[in-house]
Amino acid sequence: MRKGAFTGATGTRVGRFEQSSGGTLFLDEIGDMPLQLQSKILRVLQDGEFSRVGGNETLKTDVRIVAATNKNLEQEVAKRAFREDLFYRLNVVRVQLPPLRQRTEDIRLLAEYFLQKVATKKLLPRLRISEEAMRLFEGYSWPGNVRELENTIQRACVLAASDLLTPKDIPIGNEPPGMAVPEAVAGSAAPSAALTTENAIEVLLKAAQADPDVQLLPWLEREFTLYAMKATKGNQVRAAKLLGITRATLRKRIERFGITRELTIS
Repeated sequence: MRKGAFTGATGTRVGRFEQSSGGTLFLDEIGDMPLQLQSKILRVLQDGEFSRVGGNETLKTDVRIVAATNKNLEQEVAKRAFREDLFYRLNVVRVQLPPLRQRTEDIRLLAEYFLQKVATKKLLPRLRISEEAMRLFEGYSWPGNVRELENTIQRACVLAASDLLTPKDIPIGNEPPGMAVPEAVAGSAAPSAALTTENAIEVLLKAAQADPDVQLLPWLEREFTLYAMKATKGNQVRAAKLLGITRATLRKRIERFGITRELTIS
């Protein structure tokens, strides 16, 4: 972006392709890229040339692209939602990553990594996962894959009552903590009784007090929206009715909170 390209552009900003020249640029969720932007990316990949916003100078870049998506790009090409020429430009070396439910051996390693990540970010002691809780993790199908696992770990850390995570601390799937008991742990412990409204409010308030970075109302809004979308299998009309809001309001929440990425149902 060039200085003066638009109101508020007070300086020249170096873009990602320019920054990454001579190295590697990772493009996540490439399948969600708008068609107009796809054509611009294609030009850079084909010619190694681009121009800054508001500038006339043609710049060169030499960058290796690594792209990821949770969509079937062949189907997106057939629907004309993704450019065929860009697909073949990107589809040089292809790595198909199986869903998390097909590589349960990775769940323990990923869970431990996310626990360390939370502890480092929050400057808190690292929590531990009990074997019962780990069996709960390994017995769940993880329709949202690794992102769902990370989100579950983050919520469990916020709601944990001690430094050891047990099944009652795990808000897995669409269930509140302690309510989901898959076959892998059935019989190891009885599910906890249903929460009353007063108990649920008390848990949420304690969660907000335990983590100063948690903004309770926005967090609640996001979690309830995510729950409603999962409970209705992505049906926005039903989810909006469940939440008591309009569909337009629901769409704004989905976009604001980036919920679409967590709703990948394999």
